[in-house]
Amino acid sequence: MTDNLPEILSAFAEKHNIIAGACHAAPIDLERLTQSLFVPFVSRNMKKRTNPAETLPDVQSIIVIGVGEEQPGKANLSALGTNPDYHIRVKNFLRMLAAEIHGDFAYKILVDSPGLDERTLAERAGLGFFGRHGLIISQKFGSRFNIGCMLTNLLLPENFQCQSLLKGGLGGNFSSEKFPPRVFCHGCDLCIRACPTGALGGGSLDAARCISYLTQKEKLSPEEESLMHGQLYGCDICQNVCPFNAPISSDAINPQEWLNLSDDEFRKIYGHTAMLWRGADILRRNAGVVS
Repeated sequence: MTDNLPEILSAFAEKHNIIAGACHAAPIDLERLTQSLFVPFVSRNMKKRTNPAETLPDVQSIIVIGVGEEQPGKANLSALGTNPDYHIRVKNFLRMLAAEIHGDFAYKILVDSPGLDERTLAERAGLGFFGRHGLIISQKFGSRFNIGCMLTNLLLPENFQCQSLLKGGLGGNFSSEKFPPRVFCHGCDLCIRACPTGALGGGSLDAARCISYLTQKEKLSPEEESLMHGQLYGCDICQNVCPFNAPISSDAINPQEWLNLSDDEFRKIYGHTAMLWRGADILRRNAGVVS
């Protein structure tokens, strides 16, 4: 047990301008997962999706952090395609945090993992609540942040409460699992109405119609190409209209630039982002669709 874990997390979050929380490692209740449980690129293994012990056998608790975006995205290019690769940034924060927690303990770092449902863990740890767009909304960053988890064999202090360590999170009842998802949107349907493909109809994500997914999908049908609405990679439409998010400035990108780039040029310009994991061919494909 690390009795000073709340103080360590609170100081770390304030120092690095992030949000942080921690929670128990009990399996996730299937009823707590949204209808978008099996969005593309995640595991179909139910045990792996819901039980932290499948990832770290002796796990006792989970530390969850939220790292804000470094810079605004572009009009036709999601912030994921212009910001430094969040996988690297968030993992680095978690490694630094692990170094600041004294003692010999086991841990496993997860960022955008295909296994555990990280959004549900972020809600459980008190970082925020589910928005109708399926993303976690925090008080500090709105939904414009990336989630990282550290599964550990550390025991949480007795009578541990999330709100005791949050800086800019929500804490308190916002982290209680007795509340259903999306309850704190207060009936706002802006993201649902703004989605041009109807992927958020009813407040749950239809991944097959999500523009962000389509821009990353390996093969597109003519109907799917018609749903891309000028997006080169990813999509921030639902986040841009969310009243919990601060507005961002954006610039248009000429798709022709991508059609003329070689693989080496793509790596040189965008190699620092998470965008190239799908490969330059798919990015050129997208440029041809929207040009």
